[in-house]
Amino acid sequence: MFLKKAGLVLFGVSVALLAGELLLRAIGFGQLTPQLSFGERAKEALEQGYFEPDQTLFWKPRAGRNPRFQRAANLVHPDAPIAPRGARQRLIVLGDSCSRLVSSGLPYSAYAQVELGSDDWEVLNASVPGYSSHQGLRWLQSQLLAADPDVVAIYFGWNDHWRTTGRTDREYERLIRPGRLRLLNLLSRRSDPPPFRVPPDEYRENLQSMIDEVIEAGGRVVLIAAPHRFAEKNQRHYVADAQLLPEDDAPAIHRSYLDIVREFGGREGVAVLGADVIFDTLGETPPLFRNDGVHLTEAGQRAMGALIAEQIRSGTGADGTATPALLNAARRALAASNANASGDVGEYSPPE
Repeated sequence: MFLKKAGLVLFGVSVALLAGELLLRAIGFGQLTPQLSFGERAKEALEQGYFEPDQTLFWKPRAGRNPRFQRAANLVHPDAPIAPRGARQRLIVLGDSCSRLVSSGLPYSAYAQVELGSDDWEVLNASVPGYSSHQGLRWLQSQLLAADPDVVAIYFGWNDHWRTTGRTDREYERLIRPGRLRLLNLLSRRSDPPPFRVPPDEYRENLQSMIDEVIEAGGRVVLIAAPHRFAEKNQRHYVADAQLLPEDDAPAIHRSYLDIVREFGGREGVAVLGADVIFDTLGETPPLFRNDGVHLTEAGQRAMGALIAEQIRSGTGADGTATPALLNAARRALAASNANASGDVGEYSPPE
């Protein structure tokens, strides 16, 4: 008798939970969307039609926007198949807005293509604004490794060390997992203070996973130490945009993530391109950074393309040092940029 009553109670509770779950799904309550973790920028980009939600990558570019720029930059899209590799060697640039968005000209991947030579190399740009190393790893696993790259250039860090609205990328991925109960999401609490999207230990693990998977597939990796030109106004902007807390030290945080990148220097199959040190050495003329101190000008894009090509060709500076060969390659590119500056506007520009 007791077992029968217990069974009826358990059945009733199960029915009630199921009914509640179905109701929550029907009205959309408890559903997570990227802006709930990553703030107003994610929300605005989705509302303006730049991106659309994605179950694995959180968001992806809306297909078909500015096809002329997509062809010129040789952009890869998560939903579009990548053509089989031909006789040329293949370089994939995997990154965020620093590797995709331009105010004029083209991303550095296109200039690396010119430097390497179209007869010998094909350069694909797999970069999406707002992406972190977490999203880069998932994209690599879901599509890019199957494209059989010889080299993958990885440029992450900025979005990894911006603050979230309460959940890290890994936590968000767990919460949007298919089949997870919305009732559980309602009980999930956000961290206070808001964490970095990808905390340092997870950033290191993501880089290691990308390296391991590329090398296992027969390729090699170039990790780019992200250059920057910080100013006090940039710190105020980051705080106002909720990317950092008022007590955060932006330069120190960025340096700590650069230090993680440099930990991989000298490992088999891995080169660390010390673009941060090289850009500091190149100086301020012509300007290499836009006003936000993060994204590159057209001159900066040309210099970065030349640096990647030189590192791949010669192997110089694989430990992150600013070798004469790298500096000379960047200076030649800057001289060319003065003579061949483009007025073409790219896909769209990041806010400054």
